[in-house]
Amino acid sequence: MPIDKTTGMAEAVSRIDAGSSVAAGLALEHAIPFAAGHELLRQGTDDLTLIGPISDILFDQLVGAGLVDRIRAAWVGNVSAGSGYNFRAAVESDEVTVENHSNFSIALALQAAALGVPYLPTRSLLGSDVAAEPHFRTTEDPFEGERIVQVPAIAPTGPWSTSSGRRRPATPTRGATPESRWRRSGPPTACW
Repeated sequence: MPIDKTTGMAEAVSRIDAGSSVAAGLALEHAIPFAAGHELLRQGTDDLTLIGPISDILFDQLVGAGLVDRIRAAWVGNVSAGSGYNFRAAVESDEVTVENHSNFSIALALQAAALGVPYLPTRSLLGSDVAAEPHFRTTEDPFEGERIVQVPAIAPTGPWSTSSGRRRPATPTRGATPESRWRRSGPPTACW
């Protein structure tokens, strides 16, 4: 007889520890997990790092509740209402650290982690101010000699993930262990 692995929202969110990295809104606006975010609010899980391309207003709500330490995202706000007010106030008062990305660089960072590689290259950031962010590295493509930007992996592994239903162990690359990569970015522990 198969084992029932389903659980309620409150129980699932209770597995996210304070200080965790949470990837949310990865399917853009139509699938932002407001119910899970609101459960994080109810439980008061704090010191979070939030990861996502466009978070809509969910990230702003979590910031406003004082639960967020760091954001790795392309944008925080609402397409109709504009920039997140709590987010802006927190950034201006240095309460939240921001790692700027584009929608595509977030996707590349997550894909790099899924592939078990330390980074994926792109040309799409060249010429933008995002490429100048300290977590990106502009270098020469060893095959074609052109400039590329290296987007470092963000590994969404942890106690549970609704994206695949199973954990995938990260593969060490070039002597780096998953734990040594996490020392730089922190291990995400939930992915919605």
